[in-house]
Amino acid sequence: MRRRSGAFAMKWKPPFWIFLGFFLLAATSYLCAQQSAPAPLSPKQMQEERAKVQMAEKRYEAAIQSYQDLLKADPKNALFMNMIGIAYLDLSNYDQAKKYFARSAKADKKYSSPVNNLGMVYYHQKNFRGAIREYQRAAVIDPDQAGTHSNLGFAYYNTNKFPEAAAEFQKALEIDPSIFERNDRAGATVQDRSVSNHGLFFFMMAKVYAQKRDAAHCAEYLRKSLDEGYKDVGKAATDPAFKDVINDPVVQDVLLRIVPSEQKGSATHPGA
Repeated sequence: MRRRSGAFAMKWKPPFWIFLGFFLLAATSYLCAQQSAPAPLSPKQMQEERAKVQMAEKRYEAAIQSYQDLLKADPKNALFMNMIGIAYLDLSNYDQAKKYFARSAKADKKYSSPVNNLGMVYYHQKNFRGAIREYQRAAVIDPDQAGTHSNLGFAYYNTNKFPEAAAEFQKALEIDPSIFERNDRAGATVQDRSVSNHGLFFFMMAKVYAQKRDAAHCAEYLRKSLDEGYKDVGKAATDPAFKDVINDPVVQDVLLRIVPSEQKGSATHPGA
């Protein structure tokens, strides 16, 4: 039997690039794992998360205590003061709510939420003029907060300033088109949509959506207005504010439920 040549007799060793490839693959996997792993929360962050959970669970007294503890370490934190004010507002303790909203607004003059929320205290107390004043202040500080414009619109509505209310609702929709489809408080900015005369309010909202050429939402609010027994829903047929959506089938479907037969022709051609 012939002996193998020296080259084949040596034990085979994989090339260096194979070792390098395995090393790079392992290093990449390790780095990806490190990047995807969330960083551990600090004690302060854990306490903030606890306070948020307590607010979400409506355990307002516990949340107040948690934010008070946070304030001890950070006494000028406007957000913590604002959240304490919200907790007191939800407990209907308006005096304490006003106190903390005012402190928060003073601590950070560029922070609009506590000013808005101070307006909300007045709104809950049916002091709509006071609410309007604070909402206007908040809108000056931050004109891009949809919740503030929405709140201002509701305050105007409750003082029978309907054109002003509609204008603020328009601004709110321009900033956040889905604002009236949600029930959240928009974080640290409190909202309240309680109104009197729901039929009139829904008709106004139908007009607001009509002017945005949103036929679907216009029809939805016309239907709500009709369901509330509002007697003037049929005026949409000749109101110029509805001209851009009046011929849409979904709007016509609502109007044909209420417009007498002799007026159906004018429903199709407003102003005829």
